[in-house]
Amino acid sequence: MKTAWLNLRHQQSERANVFSAGLSRLGYVVERGVTLDPSDGDITVLWNRIGQGDTVARVFEARGLPVIVAENATWGNDFAGRRWLTLARNFHNTAGMFPIGGWERWDSLGVELEPWRSAGETVLLPQRGIGCQEVAMPRNWVEGSARRYPGRVRRHPGKNPAKPLREDLAHCGRVVTWGSGAAVQALMWGIPVASEMPNWIARQDNTDAGRLAMFRKLAWAQWETHEIENGTAFARLLACSV
Repeated sequence: MKTAWLNLRHQQSERANVFSAGLSRLGYVVERGVTLDPSDGDITVLWNRIGQGDTVARVFEARGLPVIVAENATWGNDFAGRRWLTLARNFHNTAGMFPIGGWERWDSLGVELEPWRSAGETVLLPQRGIGCQEVAMPRNWVEGSARRYPGRVRRHPGKNPAKPLREDLAHCGRVVTWGSGAAVQALMWGIPVASEMPNWIARQDNTDAGRLAMFRKLAWAQWETHEIENGTAFARLLACSV
């Protein structure tokens, strides 16, 4: 009997029920919680890799067992009028942690990417700095980047009151980030982005071709909730090796 150990932020929630349904469709017995002694065939599905979740993930990795990490969708949970989350193997927000298919997943959304801006202020977009050391923004990132890229710092709205992002970036000509989802939205609005996170999932070269290629890849790490519930997202991730 194979078990899927489900460790989300809110174990008793609609989201947890959606995840449980998808994993059950693949034949897993779903346990909401953690284990440090997994059996052969087990997997763990967790939200980010924070504290105990990261400890559990490293145990599974050491035994060659799959780790699936969920987080809010890179391009926003309500992007294009749909409900999304991001899923990846081992680390979220990181390139190379999910299998990439064709162009159709992004192209079918019909999203129009705006022309590039050529002037405006520089805005730094920091993150909360949560997660394991492989992906979390360094604690001193804002101070160091402000020296390298003089400009205005938009504090993370999870900790500070803030204008709507599009309004706040109305006069922005460049964004600097570690690896913020807000910077992904900025790219859609034609704002060039510089990232300092190694292997950031949305890294590109601020050209039309580079930006489009990035979004066509990024789409394969973003999953609608019905694709999670019916098991499609999990099946695709479990079929790949990283």
